[in-house]
Amino acid sequence: MSSYGREEIMSSSEVVRNFGTVLTSVAKHQRGKVAIVRNNKLEAVLLAVDVYERMEKACETVSRMGFDKGGQGEDGNSRALLEFLNNNRLSAQNILSSEEIDHQILKEREAWE
Repeated sequence: MSSYGREEIMSSSEVVRNFGTVLTSVAKHQRGKVAIVRNNKLEAVLLAVDVYERMEKACETVSRMGFDKGGQGEDGNSRALLEFLNNNRLSAQNILSSEEIDHQILKEREAWE
């Protein structure tokens, strides 16, 4: 489960009143994400499009490798890659470029073999 800092949680009415500012802060990576709460329940998370696309690509890669079915991937790697992606995809994207993430994944895979 994801965690959210105080500055990342906003009510839906607050987001509506400040939509332009909120959108700009997320798009320019001044905030990693905004969790939108309605009636004291988390309803949605607002992410920059590049962050979303990287997450989607990572999930597709994991699915293609067979990790989403549990156990070993088709290439013999352990479930650790999926756990790493699930636990670190947001924090990693804020620190590394997509090329650096791809390079790190390749390094980890080579170490497992």
